[in-house]
Amino acid sequence: MKRFCVVAIFSFFLVALCSCGNSVQDMVDQYNEGFTTAYTTVSNQEEDEVLEPGDEGFVPSKMLLEEYFVWEDSTLTLSAPSGCVTVNWVITDPDDEDSVVEFYPFGYENGVSKYKVWRGALLQIYIPDSGLESNKVYEVTLTVTDKEGSEYKDVAAIVVYKHLYY
Repeated sequence: MKRFCVVAIFSFFLVALCSCGNSVQDMVDQYNEGFTTAYTTVSNQEEDEVLEPGDEGFVPSKMLLEEYFVWEDSTLTLSAPSGCVTVNWVITDPDDEDSVVEFYPFGYENGVSKYKVWRGALLQIYIPDSGLESNKVYEVTLTVTDKEGSEYKDVAAIVVYKHLYY
């Protein structure tokens, strides 16, 4: 009886293994897909198809995402579209209307070169040295001007939060 149970269980597993349509390589490839697929917020369009301010079909509200989440000990990097004549970044505190937050761009240390408006296509802020508080939501406004002098704006939320260490 014991021998019959062992043969029956072995036969059941052998049939189950053979009825599976996946080979070992298929299972490994399927597992690896979770690590080889890249998720980005960058456009997949060809470089010559990327719309610049002033182009037909350019949508200013798509210059930034709706919100950005950043840890209190990391760097926030945002980029303006190419082809802009002027670029201005302004960070405000929505809790205090008409307040412009003074922040330090990446590469500057506390006490040196405070900016209220950062003029550059790339905004990099190292949060620990920036003056931005954790557990707080800020608004960043990107204002760009195209070659014809038309102005475009987009606003996004920046959520600065603490790490939860266990």
